[in-house]
Amino acid sequence: MSRIIWDDSYSVGIKEIDEQHKQWIGIINELHDSLIEGKELTEIGRKSLLAMEEYGIFHFTFEERYMEKIGYTDLPHHKREHEHFLQEIRQVIRDEEAGHLVLNTEIMGMLMNWLTRHITGSDKKYSATV
Repeated sequence: MSRIIWDDSYSVGIKEIDEQHKQWIGIINELHDSLIEGKELTEIGRKSLLAMEEYGIFHFTFEERYMEKIGYTDLPHHKREHEHFLQEIRQVIRDEEAGHLVLNTEIMGMLMNWLTRHITGSDKKYSATV
């Protein structure tokens, strides 16, 4: 598993949203690097997961307002994708806090795959309507 490297395939063509996606990729890459380097992940993992949840709320709110502004017709489905991801993150946080989970490559893969698939799939759909 390697870091997510930003390239034009991730661009939705909307500067502010692209910058937010880059920020989010940075959060995931920090967690990835810590995992690969074998650092103690308990506190690092918790902070990164909380940062991902917090940034997700910020970004999803911004993105959904943008979609409302442009009259994107698939907004309800897109909102459900966002909420599902936040539920997944919150469950991982709860499991980690309860000691039932240790962050590992499987969880990292899930986070990385969701974000890259969402950007290149769902986000590209609304940006194509602009």
